[in-house]
Amino acid sequence: MSNQCAYRPPADSDSDSSYDGFYFSDPIKRTRPAPYVDPEQKLYEAAIEGDGKTLLEEMRKLNWNVDQAVRGGPTLLMITCREGHYDIVEPLVEKRRANVNRQVDSVTPLMMACDCNRRDPYLAEKLVRLLLRHGAVINVSDKYGMTPLMFACQNGYAGVVRLLIKDVSFDAVDNQGCTPIFHAIERNHVEVVKLLVEAGVNATIANNKGYTPTQVAECHGYYDLLEILPRPPSTYLVPSSYLSYNTLRDHIPRIFLKSDCPEYFQELNYILRSIEAGKTLENFAIAKTSLAEFLVMDDQLLREVGIEFPIYRNKIMKGILDFHLHHWSQKSIARIKTDGLDNFYEILMIAANHLQQLVIIQASLKFVLKNQKAGKLGQPSDTQLATLQSNLQGYRGVLSDMSKTVKYLGSFSPAQNPLFIDYNEILAERKRKKVRNYFKYTTLILGISVFICLKCKWFS
Repeated sequence: MSNQCAYRPPADSDSDSSYDGFYFSDPIKRTRPAPYVDPEQKLYEAAIEGDGKTLLEEMRKLNWNVDQAVRGGPTLLMITCREGHYDIVEPLVEKRRANVNRQVDSVTPLMMACDCNRRDPYLAEKLVRLLLRHGAVINVSDKYGMTPLMFACQNGYAGVVRLLIKDVSFDAVDNQGCTPIFHAIERNHVEVVKLLVEAGVNATIANNKGYTPTQVAECHGYYDLLEILPRPPSTYLVPSSYLSYNTLRDHIPRIFLKSDCPEYFQELNYILRSIEAGKTLENFAIAKTSLAEFLVMDDQLLREVGIEFPIYRNKIMKGILDFHLHHWSQKSIARIKTDGLDNFYEILMIAANHLQQLVIIQASLKFVLKNQKAGKLGQPSDTQLATLQSNLQGYRGVLSDMSKTVKYLGSFSPAQNPLFIDYNEILAERKRKKVRNYFKYTTLILGISVFICLKCKWFS
């Protein structure tokens, strides 16, 4: 048949044909192209299915390099380790000399063996033992920070963990800040957790979200793991008096007698919560850090307080910088009203506000001076220096007035608490009373004796 179509004019009206239009003699036949088949497809399928015979034939046909990536992905050794085909992995390593440390997209054959799809712990241990015997590197991680030990802990391969735990780095963390014990706890692998704890893994290191292994086990309700994990030290609770203003001496700590609460520590609570670093409050409470000390802290001082993670130290230092950059004006402080002079409590609260502003301004000046000497603020321009000098002159008058008010109110403060009992003074007073009584009765006896002697002499 011809693939060309023939056409002719329509038939006459007298014709019996009812067709009105062109006439096509033969239908057109179009051939469909054959689908593209990757020449490496059979090789890939043989590695997936564990067909050793087809695998060898395809390797021979393609003249295949054993360390070459299949279809742009993993190597034959990686695929067979992942699928758990030990009978193919062994000849690839021992006869074909496949590179056991070949990396593709940061993944190694050892990682694939520790994350074997067969989920057979004995098969995974057999594969890992073979790779280690041929020099597989243990302390290596992929782009997500996962190490072979983490994969083994995640899948609960206790035998593999025993093989790796002697030479593994316990300090390795993934991109989420999780150590190997986190992965074992997430899947509730009791035997693996016990192995790690007995090996000396630090089970108190928190991940990037701030959770410790014990807290993760508690969240999941794995109470059997809590018996294995080391118990954390007694939790420190920030005293309630540190969290809010309760008494008048909390508002005016420098006028009245000092309390156990550091000066204006309540402000630290508000500042840290505003920058989402409230978990670090207990570190400052234990160190008894006042507001003035907090506002001039740097990385080293935060380290000494106990802020371990750099992310929290940087967040706190940025919060301190933002606090000092906040615009300050004379309107920030309260003023005494003429008609309110008879209300002594209001005067005290206004003085408290004045004193707190003095502490903040002093801390800001120390912060600027400290960072200027360290060269962290750069060289100020003449305009900036002139502005700073003008502001300082303006502050000087305000500070003088505030200082006078605070000193005046401080004169009303007693030298000590009226309810204070000095037991040493009581004992001393008792001793003085005994001595006075002794002299009193001694003098009386002597007087009577002299009187009797004189009487006897007069009668004689």
